[in-house]
Amino acid sequence: MRVEGRGRLRRAAVFGATAVLAVGLVGCGSDGGSGEEPAADATRTFEAQNGPIEIPSDPQRIVACGYAVLPLLQADANLAAACEWTRELDNMDAETKAAYEALPKVAPDGAVSELDYEAVAAAAPDLIIMGVPARVQSQLDTAKLEALAPVVFLGLTNPGDWRGLGEQYADAANVSDAYGEYKEQYEARAAEIAGKYRGTLGNLTFAGVCNVCGTEPGEFFREYTSSYTTNLFEDLDLQFPGQPANPEDVHGEYLSVEEIGRNLGNVDVIVYGVEADGSVSPELQELMASPLWQSLPAVQAGNLVPVKHSHAATYETALLALDSIDEALPALPANRQQ
Repeated sequence: MRVEGRGRLRRAAVFGATAVLAVGLVGCGSDGGSGEEPAADATRTFEAQNGPIEIPSDPQRIVACGYAVLPLLQADANLAAACEWTRELDNMDAETKAAYEALPKVAPDGAVSELDYEAVAAAAPDLIIMGVPARVQSQLDTAKLEALAPVVFLGLTNPGDWRGLGEQYADAANVSDAYGEYKEQYEARAAEIAGKYRGTLGNLTFAGVCNVCGTEPGEFFREYTSSYTTNLFEDLDLQFPGQPANPEDVHGEYLSVEEIGRNLGNVDVIVYGVEADGSVSPELQELMASPLWQSLPAVQAGNLVPVKHSHAATYETALLALDSIDEALPALPANRQQ
């Protein structure tokens, strides 16, 4: 299934040319995406992780950072500037990528600690959306930002939180209708795939290995539930048992390759992310070259699932990941032997 572009007018490019512990993924204001045109100076109370914030009902100049950037681009929000967010570039269609590149950038890739406050001010925002975790808030001069515009903090605890947070970003930006279109497509596609493989794969155990988690030589990152790659499989009713030794790690942990047999030797299927062109990251190449990896039962059986767009954090790009998963699952020997 290919996600079709909507031929939408990119207001973000026009604006650019002229000038991440989540408290709960709760519903926010009641006005977002209602289809009604609010008054230019109308405001509403939005429940963010930093408390109830009075924001414009229909913001016209938004500065977005972190995980908020791509959802708002894809929902055609009124972006005036953004923090760099290159980790999702391969998940963007050409139109979205062009809109992203046209935006003024106010911080280096993933480094809001280096936020350029003058650049934020130059964007003349009427709303600032920080899609960064709560632990990052201390790196920012929030008072300086609040002097420019209302500031909404909405950050992930687990990678799988993108679903609820994406809807919140869209709500805050008053583009819920556009964002919801892809939610319906994603849920239908996930249900279709789940039904297709429930009888052959539903009793198998899965484990995830992160492809770009910054591992050091001699270690790997195991993904449990609600992690970067695994959260997509949960929507397919597939099981990822286990949990990190340290509960604070939440969704995954760094482990020594010497421990790989104890950690992955008893799972039926291993899933991992690959680049959009199917290539494997250098850190994953190193892991796969290890004799200990090659001796794993799942590896020897060929029960491996490479996933393109594995770090997708919007419904639109997660549809591409589901297509990749659906291409890989039929080839599993475990699937054919059931």
